[in-house]
Amino acid sequence: MTVVWGKFLISILLSFICLVSLYYKKSISSSLQNYPKAIYVYWFVFRLFPFFIVYTFYDYNPQSDVIFFYQTSGQAIKGAIVYKDFWQPYSPIFPYLNAIPLFFLNSSKAILSWILLYELVAIIITRKIASAHQNIDFSILIYLILPAPFIFSVLGGQEDIMMWMFVGWSVLVYKKTGNIVLVGVILGLGLLSTKILLIIPLFLLVLFSDKRIGLLKGLLMVGIPSVAIMLYLVGDRIFAPLEIGDFPFAPNLVSLISPLIGGIEPGNKILNWGGLFLILFGTSFFIIRYKIKTDYPSLILSVFILTHLITIIAHKNSLPNYYYIILLPLICFYSQNFTRKDWVSILILNSIAAVQPSLWYSLGAKFYTGFGNLKPAEWMDYSLQMIYIALSIYLLFRINTPEIKDKVAI
Repeated sequence: MTVVWGKFLISILLSFICLVSLYYKKSISSSLQNYPKAIYVYWFVFRLFPFFIVYTFYDYNPQSDVIFFYQTSGQAIKGAIVYKDFWQPYSPIFPYLNAIPLFFLNSSKAILSWILLYELVAIIITRKIASAHQNIDFSILIYLILPAPFIFSVLGGQEDIMMWMFVGWSVLVYKKTGNIVLVGVILGLGLLSTKILLIIPLFLLVLFSDKRIGLLKGLLMVGIPSVAIMLYLVGDRIFAPLEIGDFPFAPNLVSLISPLIGGIEPGNKILNWGGLFLILFGTSFFIIRYKIKTDYPSLILSVFILTHLITIIAHKNSLPNYYYIILLPLICFYSQNFTRKDWVSILILNSIAAVQPSLWYSLGAKFYTGFGNLKPAEWMDYSLQMIYIALSIYLLFRINTPEIKDKVAI
């Protein structure tokens, strides 16, 4: 529980700094306009400096998924074949990308610092495609201060920001060249390099885009040879990443419903397919009902955020790390018109996302089967789950209100 309390205190501190920054938004924004490179100083303060303190000065070793990344990348650097010689739930190129820093330093700390660079690249790309926003540097500063991305990046070494890095790159290329086939190629590379989860927004993007033929051409240029190579190398083990679907994660609607009906079997395949249906149907509903713009930059931004928000709410395999996927574009493109209530919701969501996973894992990482025997800590966890899902639903509908949706420009 020490980790839980540590993350809680960090979340409180960062939330306070965030509130103070929002209060002085005008003066801070003005300073950032005069010193545009200051945002890199803030990245150093809120990412690189804490990394140095934790992993160099105190010499702690990275925990969580970084240990797994280090092990799989170590296999990759020895020439092992993903899925055949070792299992991992990520896309096939992912462990080989993470093996790059091991050529320079054979340490899990090298992996974590490499993942921090993914986030920096994502920030630079976002800054370029949102350059028309008057307060983009302030939005990036707020993102850097928020508790969830700080803890997921510096302490957790989570890679989820990579998905937005590739999506943002595709938008940048489209705005510069207008080449939709090249956009498809970049998105295909993103799918190969991150998580199979990215296929959901890509499917909906092709479905609703008026440039679907060009997108498909680009995607297939990458996809067909990649599938052929993987089938040759690993055969039916190409579906190995789907095995993660047998694991329960929380919070989501399934974890909330479980104690109400006496327990849910997390390995139930119907839950996986039902969750996928809700994501596809829910995102399609919002696109049609709220008349989402269909030009490429607007559509990919909306589809990317909507699919992951609905995944966070509805799918049994979602966990708070998924907020790390969408927080950078959410803050940079939507928060310009957030109210105080919206910011309070965002800060509460961030704090729960930062703390709840450690609490849940410390309690056994399971779905509850009833309320009768719940301990106080389990009641606390379940309460946090309820607040988290309620605020996620609020955010889902809030970003599609006219006062926010109609003012989003990318």
